[in-house]
Amino acid sequence: MAYYSKFSENPMRTRADFQTLVRDLVAPVAGYIERQGARVDFDDGAAVYPMASSALEGVARPLWGLIPLTVGAGDDNGLWPLMRRVLAEGTDPDHPDYWGPTASPSQHSVEMAAIGVMLMAVPETAWAPFSEREKDNLLRWLEDIQHVTLVDNNWLFFAVLVQEGLRKIGRADLVDEALQARYIQRVSDWYLGDGWYGDGPTLPVDHYGAFAIHFYALIYAHFAKDPKPALVKTFRERASAFMVPFSHWFAETGEGLMVGRSLIYRFAMAAFWGMAAVCELDGMSTGQIKGIWARQIRSWRDKPIFTADGLMTRGYYYPNLIMCEDYNSPTSPYWAMKAFMPLALPEDSAFWQAEEEPLPCPEKVYPMPANNTIAQRIEGHSVIHYGAPVRADVQPDKYNKFAYSTNFGMEINALQYAEEFRFGDNILAFSFDRGINWQMRRSNSFSRLEGRTLSLGWSTGAQAVETTIDVAEDRSFVRRHQFTLERPALVAESGFAVDQWYEEAEVLVPEAGAVEPRLLMQDRDRDDIMKTEAVIAVRGTNGLSAIRSLDDYPKFAGVARRVHTNLSAPRTMVPFLLVRLPAGQHTLTHKFRVSSRRDADMLD
Repeated sequence: MAYYSKFSENPMRTRADFQTLVRDLVAPVAGYIERQGARVDFDDGAAVYPMASSALEGVARPLWGLIPLTVGAGDDNGLWPLMRRVLAEGTDPDHPDYWGPTASPSQHSVEMAAIGVMLMAVPETAWAPFSEREKDNLLRWLEDIQHVTLVDNNWLFFAVLVQEGLRKIGRADLVDEALQARYIQRVSDWYLGDGWYGDGPTLPVDHYGAFAIHFYALIYAHFAKDPKPALVKTFRERASAFMVPFSHWFAETGEGLMVGRSLIYRFAMAAFWGMAAVCELDGMSTGQIKGIWARQIRSWRDKPIFTADGLMTRGYYYPNLIMCEDYNSPTSPYWAMKAFMPLALPEDSAFWQAEEEPLPCPEKVYPMPANNTIAQRIEGHSVIHYGAPVRADVQPDKYNKFAYSTNFGMEINALQYAEEFRFGDNILAFSFDRGINWQMRRSNSFSRLEGRTLSLGWSTGAQAVETTIDVAEDRSFVRRHQFTLERPALVAESGFAVDQWYEEAEVLVPEAGAVEPRLLMQDRDRDDIMKTEAVIAVRGTNGLSAIRSLDDYPKFAGVARRVHTNLSAPRTMVPFLLVRLPAGQHTLTHKFRVSSRRDADMLD
């Protein structure tokens, strides 16, 4: 496995440590930029958009780290002459490395945000040295973002950040004020309450609310030249309200919740906390903010997320293209550099002088009605029982599971091997042809939260289900599913996946040989392996996962062995219960227990 020693051996404790970290993360990319110019290419595949956009990512995304480094320490990194050179080349229509104009929509718009913040935060270093022709080219190229259609989600803030960059360098005449007001109001329409935003009109709940919408709003509040006071007040109040609820998406040791798209940005999960520190928000203590921020970044030190020469890879805890979005290019992971905004603060700031403090998560069960989820704290980790909308335009596994965790990685392509009875985690799946084809949740019809009970109405597209999730203060929770079948079906429900990368996972109950899906593959109509009071418990390197049947249906207790589909490990084991049902009304009830401790008693 490839570890980058300058990352894994950095203690990540002091301001100087993190300054060094930014320089060491940017240095391998800078080497490619030095050799290749504005059309930087890691020669490691592509994304759905043209390679020119991938090259632009490779130039723009490191800026998220260089900007706060420069604000806090001055131009001491020696990289700005190089960055100015390639910015000039990439925005020059007459240069062979020209990135091209912005289209509707275009990945160019995404990367313009970093350049807008650059103009806001470090104009003396990043803007003033350009020649007049270079300035004119950059302005024309940037200003185009106001004349194209943007994706109707957090992208709207990209235009706002560019506009504020233009305003900072004295070109307010180029700013479309009506457009800015319309975009900001549109984003505000997606506010759910208690600090939570949905990322677009369908209101999906994921990390974009934090490392995009709140992050950009706080950048506006802090770096804009003449921010509107009412907006600053709103942005700060909403971000402060978000802090305690969002802290439940992190483990005591720093790991973030594995939910939603774009998780290849990894420690961008710390970005919101960094801007909360810069803006001195009062929703939590400075020590608590610093603790979450620093622990999240440190949690990546023992993960093989780099190439041998120090480039960040696509994947999560290990290189993995299966979990990527179609817009993830080889240079995309450098959005992780958004984590380092606290470097803009001086050494003697309250943030850098504060001692790290633990998470403010005393409740074992923490309902979040604004986004229809329940946080369950288990041994320092979080399980989030998830009733937010399902996004069908990306990998549905990132939004359609009943629960997500900071400890147990989610499985992508949960039904990829379902004809072999090898299911992904935390789903209820139906087959109407003896297990050949399978369906799982594709959309919600309703979602309600009452106390510690989450109720969902949902559909596979062909089968409607009502699910109730009751969350207990111990390590357990119960899911009850009610549905009416118009024809016989096989129905399977799975629990959390456990890791078995280098050490084989164990089946604790029942006997190991009785749980292999090959028993069903050999005879899809076999009944003698179906047992009432079925139970399955497995143990992997990251903990234990168990399911017990609480209804009277005979079930097969099985394990699915999966490869390269989990975010946390390339080899995993998923426990599941499977039942054969006739047409009619049915209620399935299963109790789940999880633990990050390998020695826990799972079946009490």
